[in-house]
Amino acid sequence: MRNLHIAIASTTSLPGAVAANLEQITGFARRAGEDGAQVLLTPELSACGYGPYPEVLATAEPAGDGPIYERLAALASETGVTLCAGFVELADGLPYLDHYIVSPGGHFQVQRKHRVTLCERPLTPGVALTPPPTDPPPADPADPGQPKTLNFTVFEIQGVRCAIAICADIGIRDVFRSTHELGVDVLMNPAGGGGRREHRVTTEELRTSEGRAIYLDWLEKTFYPGAWIVGTCLEWGMCYTGVNMCGYDGKNQYHMGHGMIVTPQGEVPGFFHGLPNLDRQRPMYTHAVVEFACL
Repeated sequence: MRNLHIAIASTTSLPGAVAANLEQITGFARRAGEDGAQVLLTPELSACGYGPYPEVLATAEPAGDGPIYERLAALASETGVTLCAGFVELADGLPYLDHYIVSPGGHFQVQRKHRVTLCERPLTPGVALTPPPTDPPPADPADPGQPKTLNFTVFEIQGVRCAIAICADIGIRDVFRSTHELGVDVLMNPAGGGGRREHRVTTEELRTSEGRAIYLDWLEKTFYPGAWIVGTCLEWGMCYTGVNMCGYDGKNQYHMGHGMIVTPQGEVPGFFHGLPNLDRQRPMYTHAVVEFACL
């Protein structure tokens, strides 16, 4: 059997607060290294904060040339862990929504998000998109449509092939089939999209029946990863691992923070559910060793 020791961490990243966000990632990377993990996945835009806010766009750096990359490279070297963290890439004068993959040796790759949603603009889609039909209107008004081409960065750790589908890219038509055909063993899904205040509660609101109903509704949506077990892992023989940002960003987003590691055998050895209670939201972490059949 081939094994990969995977760690995931839900950060409470804030827009533009690069130093504080990287400090969270640093703590999790060191913890992952102590646990013997070989790769750490953090949420979409974890290093710079989520959203198209001016303070997030101001953090944009050329891939492999900026303070975010420099810190991640030093941290990967220190811990021996391949680090996957979200940032804004500046290329040809445009800001792209990217995820770094930085190895302990300093080598880096990036994955650009294909389906940058309409509410994330002016962040730039990584490929050309075909807009969704307008009749009937799309269920999600922020739906940017489907990519005309796919451009997944496949990277290997200990002979295990990995790829990243950033947040809404998990909604790419036939994404599992396409990555399976690339020989991907692990599909990573870092997410950053938040929610509205009316979909969250406080400890005081949990004293009411209305608050408990909201809490249960949103908790149930993240508590049981049944669709991933059946629709991804067992059907395609891949490991799925995803992690969402957590906490209120001080502006518009109320991230819920949930994460899971689901094996090709349909087991869930690493998991933390979402936190709809605003008074209880915090960074979270888990890790697990995943087995893969020999080639």
